[in-house]
Amino acid sequence: MSSPLFAPFQGWLIHPDWASRVIAGAYDGKTPAQRRSIVDTNPYSYFGVTRSAEDLAPDESADEADLLRLGAETLTRILDAGAFEPTSHRAFYAYRLVYADHVQTGVVGALDINGLSDGRVLTHENVRPGRATLLGKHLEVVGATSSPIALTHEPDEKLRTILAGAAERPAHVDHTVEGVQHLIWTLNEAEGADVEALLATTSVYVTDGHHRSAAALAGRDAHPDDPSFSRTLAVLFPADELRVEAFHRRALDVNIRNVEDLQTALATVGTITPAGSADEAMPTARGEIGVYHHGEWSRLVLDLLERPSALASLDVERLRRDVLGHVLGIDELATASGVDYVPGPSGVSELVHRCDADNMLGFLVFPTDINDLMAVAMAGDLMPPKSSYFAPKPRSGVFLRVLGSGATAHLPSS
Repeated sequence: MSSPLFAPFQGWLIHPDWASRVIAGAYDGKTPAQRRSIVDTNPYSYFGVTRSAEDLAPDESADEADLLRLGAETLTRILDAGAFEPTSHRAFYAYRLVYADHVQTGVVGALDINGLSDGRVLTHENVRPGRATLLGKHLEVVGATSSPIALTHEPDEKLRTILAGAAERPAHVDHTVEGVQHLIWTLNEAEGADVEALLATTSVYVTDGHHRSAAALAGRDAHPDDPSFSRTLAVLFPADELRVEAFHRRALDVNIRNVEDLQTALATVGTITPAGSADEAMPTARGEIGVYHHGEWSRLVLDLLERPSALASLDVERLRRDVLGHVLGIDELATASGVDYVPGPSGVSELVHRCDADNMLGFLVFPTDINDLMAVAMAGDLMPPKSSYFAPKPRSGVFLRVLGSGATAHLPSS
């Protein structure tokens, strides 16, 4: 018999006095230079724990071991300062995100990693092996997780009622970062027992954290006898409360074509017309892609497909296959594809700025629907990386689940 999908854990919570210094902003919403600047000016930012090679300055060189060492040193600095407070018992938590008029409330717990391989937890995105490998080693060397894997499920009114009841009590954490209010409540023992029972037979879908999921599987396999590595930090939100935005793309045209030649090439996969502005090029429905090239905007309407599968019909998949692959000759799934991503909330001006700076093409895509995401996952297929951007999203530096390894070897595991 499999263990409970979601279990309470004895973790750590950010101290209110340290929230503004430790809680990191949205990782994907920042350029490497912006993340580097934050770490340089704030040695307690959780960005310093999760840094990757792209966060280094152009004149800096560091191998994987150096990055992991820097992350462990930052976590040690944060813990030594008393920024996190250990909780006294195992528990679930209600986690509410409030952004403008949008509210979503989920439950935080320790996810059974076996669920990722036995069908209880369904994924939908490809991962880059190098990134997943680094995150797997991060678990061992840094010895803690603070970035919860984000999951969704079909709405359950009983679970919603439990979380709403907990939210009537004073919050343990109430902090606003980048316009998003983060509220945390600890569930009592009775509430926790009900949550565990409600989720016992639920199928859940990964919405954000596919690389962390792959890293958790690698950590479990590397430590088969360590119960700390058999679970990972996760948060589960109901599908009807999620807010999905686009994840726009940037890519190089290796053939360095002018605007006219590129439009001719794009005409082989759809109808391409000039657009006078980003507003005119912005997709308003599925099958539309905005194209930015050398200061010019175009609108591409992809050719219709006959009886496409859930995956094949997605704009992000058609962009990967027909535009990036067929027209530009780029394999987006390759480790060093040269494709990168700009979240919708960052704004079209950010996409334009980055494209102009690097002489790259920009592609505006229509947001992936949450129901399409679940359909692809149910079919066992995988979307391209960064197929959807969920906003607002949980942040690193709110919770801490200690693994008792590396920088936390002196601490009891969660």
